[in-house]
Amino acid sequence: MLFRRKAQKEVKDEEALRKLPHNRKEVFWDLIKHRKMTLFALSCFTFMFFIPLAVDLFYFNFIEVAAIASEKYEYLFSLVLTSMLIMIPCMIIGFIGLSGAFYTAKRLVWQEDVSLGNDFFKGIKENLLQGFINGLIFGVVLFGLVVGGTFLLVTPNLSEILKGIGIGALILLVLTFGMVIPLNFAQCVYYSNSYRVTLKNSFSFLGLLNWRILLTFLLSTGVVITLCCFNFITLTIGLFLFAILNSVVVIIYTLLAHHAFDKYINQEHYPEYVGKGLYKVDPKKEEIETKED
Repeated sequence: MLFRRKAQKEVKDEEALRKLPHNRKEVFWDLIKHRKMTLFALSCFTFMFFIPLAVDLFYFNFIEVAAIASEKYEYLFSLVLTSMLIMIPCMIIGFIGLSGAFYTAKRLVWQEDVSLGNDFFKGIKENLLQGFINGLIFGVVLFGLVVGGTFLLVTPNLSEILKGIGIGALILLVLTFGMVIPLNFAQCVYYSNSYRVTLKNSFSFLGLLNWRILLTFLLSTGVVITLCCFNFITLTIGLFLFAILNSVVVIIYTLLAHHAFDKYINQEHYPEYVGKGLYKVDPKKEEIETKED
């Protein structure tokens, strides 16, 4: 009877192991199912660093609406310029928080124990410079899009074709760095490289992830940026979505990046990290069990 009970326990353990994530898609849904409160808390931690940016956006949105209502259109460009100048240091603060979020996300997708406060601020401490530079870069390109785009639109003697080309180029720049920077964050919490090498590698990974990283950006960052450009209501909706779901997006970016890391880096240099966080089935054992069945 003792032997029988032991055998039954082994079967149950084996069944439990088979339910563990075998690929990164399963890792994502496993985290959504079992770590939802951790993800929500991580979103809150991250959003705290974006509060200065939210205040800047709300304040200047209110002023710009008031200027339009009183038909003081001559002040609009200066208001946009001032708002976006203040936005750059606010963006840097927010991206410093993202360095902690991506470090925590790495531990989550590796199925490791997470102490949210300790891991989040450890990630910031170890990747402060990368967060600062990433925030500066994205803040500047976003500044270029909004201010440059506004300037092109209000310039009277410029042809519509040149306006379209200029605004299209600015959108492409934001789109490119919007996809590269998450890959940069995922790298800097994973490997010890200089920022220049990390940024160069991030551009290379775009070719592997292609439509997946583009779709992720458009449905997350792209949606939030678009909502923040209309009115007070859409701005509120955009920031609310970002506040509660930013950790989910960070997890998606991290899983996509780890797929690229395995293919380009880990297979050759760090084979022990290939598929880390996944339950790896022993192919020989699977073959034996199949024959027995």
